[in-house]
Amino acid sequence: MDQRESNNNGVYSHKIRAGKRRTYFFDVRSTKFDDFYITITESKKKFNQDGYERHKIFLYKEDFNKF
Repeated sequence: MDQRESNNNGVYSHKIRAGKRRTYFFDVRSTKFDDFYITITESKKKFNQDGYERHKIFLYKEDFNKF
């Protein structure tokens, strides 16, 4: 685990490229009470502009079974 991950309580991270413009990041992190949560981030390159558009979902322990 690198220094950046240890500062934001990162436990596991995985990146998936989906085509030319879209990338998904799946991150498992821990809270200060040692509970786990998942963040799913979609990063999409803007078509006619510089930069990226990002959307993020936070999935907490109490919702794992429902999800």
